Amino acid sequence: GDFCACLLSRMTGRPVKFVYTMEEVLMTCRRRHNMIVFNKMGMKKDGAITGMHSRVIADGGAHTAIGPLTMYLTGCMSTLPYNLPNFKHDAYRIFTNNPIGAAMRGHGITHTRFAAEIQMEMMAEELGLDPVAVRLKNAIEAPHVTVNKVTVDSCGLSEGLRILAERPEWKARDGKRANQGTVARGVGISGTSYLSGARQRGHQSCAAVLRLCEDGSIDYLTGATDCGQGSDTVLVQIVAEELGLSVEDVDIKRVDTAMTPCDPGSYGSRVTVLAGEAAQKAARDVKQQLATLAAEKWEADPADIVFKDRQVYVKGSPDARMSFENLAKVACYSGSGGVIVGKGYSQYGIDILDFDRGAGNSGTAYSFTSQMSEVDVDLETGVVKCQNMVIAHDCGRPLNPINVEAQNQGAAVQGLGQALYEEFKMDRGHTLNADFVDYKMPLSTDVPRIEVIDILTDDPHGVYGAKEASEGAIVSTPPSVVSAIHDATGIWFKEQPVTPEKIVMALKRKREGRVSDR
Repeated sequence: GDFCACLLSRMTGRPVKFVYTMEEVLMTCRRRHNMIVFNKMGMKKDGAITGMHSRVIADGGAHTAIGPLTMYLTGCMSTLPYNLPNFKHDAYRIFTNNPIGAAMRGHGITHTRFAAEIQMEMMAEELGLDPVAVRLKNAIEAPHVTVNKVTVDSCGLSEGLRILAERPEWKARDGKRANQGTVARGVGISGTSYLSGARQRGHQSCAAVLRLCEDGSIDYLTGATDCGQGSDTVLVQIVAEELGLSVEDVDIKRVDTAMTPCDPGSYGSRVTVLAGEAAQKAARDVKQQLATLAAEKWEADPADIVFKDRQVYVKGSPDARMSFENLAKVACYSGSGGVIVGKGYSQYGIDILDFDRGAGNSGTAYSFTSQMSEVDVDLETGVVKCQNMVIAHDCGRPLNPINVEAQNQGAAVQGLGQALYEEFKMDRGHTLNADFVDYKMPLSTDVPRIEVIDILTDDPHGVYGAKEASEGAIVSTPPSVVSAIHDATGIWFKEQPVTPEKIVMALKRKREGRVSDR
């Protein structure tokens, strides 16, 4: 569709808009890979993990697309968030007649982390160990370098797990609570990790250009696109913070490839971290130029010039002060006049990723998410209702806490869809449920109460200590929900989505004394 629109526009010399029907979207567009994950894990009697071997077989659909990166991510991030001294990973992407398997939120990591989390809980249960204690025993602490050379310099996993372990919902979990009629309540937990500032080959740098206007406002050009995650707000906040301005003083321009700097795109939890780094550098460029000018006026050191609350002054000299607007006028009108433009671009070193061996840093930093989910399971109908979620999320430092909370809630609901509802029914390459009647997703009435707790770690590699601030919650949700279903039913489900039919049939097998695990 993208190339068709471009080529037709070039042929006609007119703007072209390519529009899919919803049925076409569900039948032909890219979707998350279906995967079969074989996982083997070693664990000592005290709960210490000794090693893991994972094998992934993915349905790639009819074309390659971004598939090789997907397969890389299934393995390279499996060495987090727990100590894993020995690890082997085999990944196979199979061409089929189905629609293309590609990237979706939690790219590649949702599959293998789900398998490992549930397997850890199964082993802990078999060994008679508390699932939180097992996680705390194996949780990494920063600084840490994994067996495949992933470098972690901030980690709030243990703190998040301890917070959840003190919650009354978790303390009341004993697997023997009285049911309310046919409804059994269960509580589950998970601890996961996700990358921040995704890295690939080729051009990956974000850029920013700032122009100081004569009235003291800032024109901000960036190629980073806000797809609904609120990145425009955060990037403007960064510029305003550096220059001592309000967000109202910064005008972010619409992305237009004819004018704005080149940007790799909004994916891989990279916009706040990398486009934010570019914005911060561009703002500091402007600030340095203005500080030099102000220092000459007041015969001071540029390093002593302070920008705060729309004012500019010399540290320790209250009389040497003027408004930011006046300084902008001085900069633009004094003498022959001047033009103040700042620029910046993101950099994260030149480390070479070993895509063949899955070694090296696939991101600039790594977030850690601990999650508790509480569900009610109707033992007659198999219907699951998720009632509560508590997400303890280490995003370094949340630059916009309301945004972080909302994004975590959205990711958790997406993860709930994966765990309980969403599934394409296929027949020889044809999608049988290409509408919202038969393709089930969580409705507003299915959304649980979601509490988000920020774990502050101030990552040294992120702007103002920030890391990715929500994608991790789509990774942590499915294992915590499925763990809760096990707590309610006593049955381990290994295949998503866990539909009412699967629960009813598993309960029937359990009553009949047959193998109950799916």
